[in-house]
Amino acid sequence: MLYWSYLWIIGMLGAYLVLPYFLSQQSLSKKRIIIIIISVSLVARMVPNLMLSVGAGYDIESYQIVSHLIQQGKDVYTHPDANGRHPYLPFQMYWFVFSSVIAEQFHLEFIKIVRLAAIIADIFIAVLLSQMMSTPEASLRAGLTYALNPVPILVSSYHGQFDAIPICFLLLSISTASSSPIKSGLWVGFGILDKSWPILAIPSLVYHYKKWSHRLVFMILSIIIPLIGVFIYCYRIQVYPITVVQQAINYNHGIGVWGYSYLARLLSIVQPDLTFLFRQVILHGRYITLTILVMVWVLYARKQRLEASILTVFVTFFVVTHAFSIQYLMWLVPFAILNQSYKWLKYYTLAACFYMFLVYSTLILEMHIT
Repeated sequence: MLYWSYLWIIGMLGAYLVLPYFLSQQSLSKKRIIIIIISVSLVARMVPNLMLSVGAGYDIESYQIVSHLIQQGKDVYTHPDANGRHPYLPFQMYWFVFSSVIAEQFHLEFIKIVRLAAIIADIFIAVLLSQMMSTPEASLRAGLTYALNPVPILVSSYHGQFDAIPICFLLLSISTASSSPIKSGLWVGFGILDKSWPILAIPSLVYHYKKWSHRLVFMILSIIIPLIGVFIYCYRIQVYPITVVQQAINYNHGIGVWGYSYLARLLSIVQPDLTFLFRQVILHGRYITLTILVMVWVLYARKQRLEASILTVFVTFFVVTHAFSIQYLMWLVPFAILNQSYKWLKYYTLAACFYMFLVYSTLILEMHIT
C-alpha cells in the first residue's frame, strides 16, 4: 500500500496548489465552510492512515516502549529501555497508553490508533485558522489551504509524529490572546507540556500585552500547567521532578543533518583534523541558536504584530538551528496561513514536500539508504 500512499500525497499536493484559491471565490455560509473544511481535512488524513500500516519505525517503537513502561508503573525518563525515547514532558505519553490498550483490546494496529490524536489536532487547526479570518472567502481559503497542504499530512498521517497537537494549543493561545491572558496562558502551557518548542512563541505572546499585570498572569499560567503535569507524573511514578524537566531541556537531537551543524559535520568528515569543530557545535550549538533568536526578536520580531512576530521567530529558527527533525517542517505552515503569506507558503510547500517525499520513501517509511 506504500505505492498508493505515495500517489495520494502527490494528489494532495496538486489539490493544494489548485483548489483553495478557486473554491474560496464561492459565497458560502459559515456553517457550510466549517463542514467543508472538516470533511476535506478528515478524508485527506484518514485515507493514508488507513492505508499505511507503517510509520517512522524508531518513533512508533518509542511510543510502544513508553506505553509499556507506564503500564508497568516504571519511570520513562530513567529506565534504560527508554533512553532518549521520550524527550518531552509527560502529557503525550498518556495517549500512547490509551492507544496501546485500545489496539490490544480490539485487535487493531497500534500505528493507526496512535496517529489519530495528531489527525484530530490537524482538523482542529484547519477549523481554527478558518475561524481566525475576517471574511468568509478568507476563512474558506485558510481552512482548505491547511486541510490540503501535504506537509502536515505527511507528518501526522504518514510519519506518526504529533507536532499538530502543540500547534493546535499555540493557535488557541494566539486566538485568545487579545481577550484573555488567562486562557492564552493556559493554552500555551498545555502546548509546552506536550512538546517544549512552543516556548519559542512565549516572548511574542508576553510582549503582546501592554499591561504588566496581564503579562504576569500569562507567564504564571504558561509555567504552572507544565509544572502540574510534571508533578502529577512524578507523584504517580515516584521520581524527582528535576529528572523529568532535565530530559526536556537537554534534548539535543538531529545535530549535523541541517544548517551550519551539517557543514561542520561535512568538514569533520572531509578533514578529520576539524572534528573538534563539530564537537563544539554539538556542545554549544544550542547557545548559538538561542543567541541569534534573541537578537532577531529584540531587533525585529518584537516590533511586529503577534502573528507575524511568531512566524519570524520560527523562520529564524529554521535558518540558524543547529539540530533538526523532519516533522519541524510543518511548524511554519499554519503560521504562514495565519499571516496570509500564501505565495511564500506555496514555494515553501513545494520544497518541503519534495524533500519529505524523498526522505519518507527512502529512509523513514522504507529503508533504502544506510
